[in-house]
Amino acid sequence: MRVLIAGGGSAGHINPAISIAKEIKKHNRESDILFIGSKKGLEKDLVPREGFEIEFIEIEGFKRPFGIKSLKTVLIMIKGFVQANRIVKQFKPDIAIGTGGFVSGPAIFASHMHKAKVLIHEQNAYPGITNRMLAKYTDVAMTSYESALKFFTKSKKAVLTGNLIDDSFSKSVKYEPHDGIKTVVIMGGSQGAMTINNTVIGMINDYMSDKDFNLIFAPGKRHYEEVISRITKKLDNVVINDYIYDREKVYGIADLMVIRGGATTLSEVLALGKPSIVIPSPFVPDNAQERNAEQIYNKEACELIYDNKEFNSKALYDKIMHLLENRDKLQNLSNNAYTLGIRDANERVYKEFLEVINEIDGFRE
Repeated sequence: MRVLIAGGGSAGHINPAISIAKEIKKHNRESDILFIGSKKGLEKDLVPREGFEIEFIEIEGFKRPFGIKSLKTVLIMIKGFVQANRIVKQFKPDIAIGTGGFVSGPAIFASHMHKAKVLIHEQNAYPGITNRMLAKYTDVAMTSYESALKFFTKSKKAVLTGNLIDDSFSKSVKYEPHDGIKTVVIMGGSQGAMTINNTVIGMINDYMSDKDFNLIFAPGKRHYEEVISRITKKLDNVVINDYIYDREKVYGIADLMVIRGGATTLSEVLALGKPSIVIPSPFVPDNAQERNAEQIYNKEACELIYDNKEFNSKALYDKIMHLLENRDKLQNLSNNAYTLGIRDANERVYKEFLEVINEIDGFRE
């Protein structure tokens, strides 16, 4: 069985793609899996590190507002489709799976043209433009939020599966508040977030003491050196890493998460029942992170702070301290988050994959 997987740009698109590949390999060791990605995206590093083969195409998303540079983008997209079509023609996939990001568009459409079965997975409450455009070519559209199903009425089938997470998250024990000093984990997503970084720098320098709480802070690789240079107060209870690779271990010791509204991180936090403060990025197209966070906040499963002029170091510090000192509030956030979490998303996605692949003549699991 030959499986092509395309998705990229941010970790939010790549991690689910890798999880799908792992789930397929777990059940079908002989499967031949090929990724298509962009050298500009994080897939360039993340996919090979997991032992999967990847080929690259040139791709670029449209910048808003549309202007003269959009013409260049159109030419790049045409070139990317030609490259994707060549790869698909050579690889001859039985099935193609797209997880979003601009790179998945030409790869999945080319696969459809070459008669491969097509599945797409949407991580956000409001689907990205690529998946919305691919809907009518799709055998199964899988969503992480029930509210997203209505965007895939042109697909042959649309189903809520949840967002794929690593097995270590789905099998972890639910969080329970405890007495004693608490641990807070703050991170701004795979790319880092300078507004969060600036706020946390001010919080450490101006408000924190070594008796408040333990802090693990991940400002992102590209901001790490600058952040370190600007922190003037040295506290033994503050640990700063450029990026959190061993996520399940770090999440496991956290009493409170301060995060962006990216789909993968939210899914992991909900699966563990972790109390969280979500600060959605205002720079994501279609306000996708705000829509994700608001759905969870409306069910009292997280605290929500908007990244605007009112977001400052004191406000963040006060919010953290208020939650850490309120055991009942932590418990309520934890219970509601755990209820919303979908811990069997990987199995649900594989079930849909298997139903589609079994329609192909000659294939049996």
